[in-house]
Amino acid sequence: MIPNIGTRKSKLALAYTNKACRAIGLASQKILIDSHADLNPTTSIEEMGGKGVFCKEIEAALINREIDIAVHAFKDLTRDNDEWLHIPCVLERNDFRDCLIGNNSNPRTIGTSSPRRIAQLKDLYPHSEIIPIRGNIDTRIQKQENGEYDAIVLAKAGVDELGYDHKISRVFGTAEMLPAPGQGVIALQTVKPKTIREENLQSILSSKNHLDTWYCVMAEKYMLEAINGDCHTPIGCLSYIEGNRIGMIAKNFETDKLGIIRKGLPADYKELGYELGSQLI
Repeated sequence: MIPNIGTRKSKLALAYTNKACRAIGLASQKILIDSHADLNPTTSIEEMGGKGVFCKEIEAALINREIDIAVHAFKDLTRDNDEWLHIPCVLERNDFRDCLIGNNSNPRTIGTSSPRRIAQLKDLYPHSEIIPIRGNIDTRIQKQENGEYDAIVLAKAGVDELGYDHKISRVFGTAEMLPAPGQGVIALQTVKPKTIREENLQSILSSKNHLDTWYCVMAEKYMLEAINGDCHTPIGCLSYIEGNRIGMIAKNFETDKLGIIRKGLPADYKELGYELGSQLI
């Protein structure tokens, strides 16, 4: 079996896809797909409709059976196609924290378009102006180094993956900046199987699934469902496995409510996500 793996064309997406291919141990054919966000690099995410701008085209290719597997950053996923698609495999979570590149002491301007980051940066840097920024990691770093921004905020997992960790001037602890739900996790998405071939592929992917990470991000996914949120809702969340229990903490920056799950059973991830979400409304 040589599956077609769909991915975006960005340098980071390709790096994640290569990592996923090594993890599942299958020879594969990469299919490069332009996302709506990639085709409109100067348009704000909000103007493009917000959710799904990084994954809709790839998910459509899955539904149409043009590809067999899609590789995503888990935090970009929506629930729009859950009727047809699912996540049988995630890789072990990378660093889930955010980081700052540039002037850390007194930045005049900080580049980010994330409502979650903006809400937390206002407390960390009350005298800085937060300015929207678009583009892939290389483009954003170049804009900062060219002087368009004093500093920018990025997910540390992506910075590390591309070997730019030496440019980091500050790594935010989770007490300073809660990450996005699903941040730092690579997801492998497929159709819900209808054929023997699709069932076999799902079995292969499920055997490579990092179960602790899967429980955590699925709990985070259902937390978002409980509040009808998406990847652009200003929510910070982190889940973790400690012993044989799952813990979760989240903050809704729209309602200013904090939610905590201290010791739940990982297999109850859906109920735990809903319970956490109910604390944030």
